[in-house]
Formats: sequence, C-alpha cells, structure tokens
Amino acid sequence: MAQRIALKGLALGCALAAASLFSAPAFAQLSTNGGPISYAADSLEYFDSERRLVLTGNVEIVQNDANLRADRVTLYFASGGGGQAQGGMSSGDINRMVAAGDVYFVRPEQQARGDNAVYETGAGTVTFTGNVVVASAENVIRGETLVLQMNAGLTTLSPGGGRRVQGVFRPRDQ
Repeated sequence: MAQRIALKGLALGCALAAASLFSAPAFAQLSTNGGPISYAADSLEYFDSERRLVLTGNVEIVQNDANLRADRVTLYFASGGGGQAQGGMSSGDINRMVAAGDVYFVRPEQQARGDNAVYETGAGTVTFTGNVVVASAENVIRGETLVLQMNAGLTTLSPGGGRRVQGVFRPRDQ
C-alpha cells in the first residue's frame, strides 16, 4: 500500500513538472521569469496583414532561462489596442506559437521533446505531438501526445498507435 502511494506521488510529481514547463498567464511566456524574447533562425518571413512571423531553419527562441528549438516556428501576434493591428514588425503579444520539426523545450531541470508543439496563450494550453519525451531530474515520461492545460492544472499524456505511456520515476533517497 505504501509503495502504491509513493508511486502515485512520483507520477504526480512528474506530471506537475511537465505542466510547469509552460506555466504562464494569457500572454506568451517561455520562462517563469518573463522578459524579452529573442530569436535566431536561418530565415524570416513576416506577413503584415496576418500578423504572422515565420522563422525557419535552426530556429532558437530564448527568454531568460528558457530555450525553444525547432526546424520551424510560426508566431501569431495579437492586434493592437482597440482591435487595430499594429503596422510592420512591431512587437506585440503572441496569441499562438506553432513549432514544427524536432521541437525541444529546455528550462533548468526540465525538458520536453516532440515532433511538433502548439502553444495557445488564450486557452493556456500547450500540446506536444509525435514521440513526446518529458524529463525532469531523473524522471522521464514518454507518449505520443502531451496536453498541458495550465489554467486547469491538468496534464494528459496519451500513447497512440496501440502503445502504452511509459515512464521512469526515481524515488528520492530517504
């Protein structure tokens, strides 16, 4: 009985670690400390009328201690105050972030990996799909789809393809 409770506690700890990967309010934050978001990529396209920025090739986005890498990242920006779109490549709040191709998200002591990821800031959700691996310290969980519902404090990992969710939890030394 005590062993079952300990295993449930470890599973909850790993799920909470996964949920804290993107803990943020309704505006885009990669880091819990906030701050400016910088990026580097092989190429950039900005579609003014759509308020959409597409970064391709070795994309790296950094905010304080958080780092997102992918083959391609598309950022969708909110309209300016009063529903008016700001012109040009001016800064603004990010409504949605879509990362595709070898997506890695790394923060101190936490990492997530998947083929794709979508961050919906308004809904407070992050969805990783395809060969998902989440690691925190020595704890690792694997599946096909990871959905973090940050506002609800709910993390769901689904296996896909007739497989099972897998994980390794390392109990703390007592």
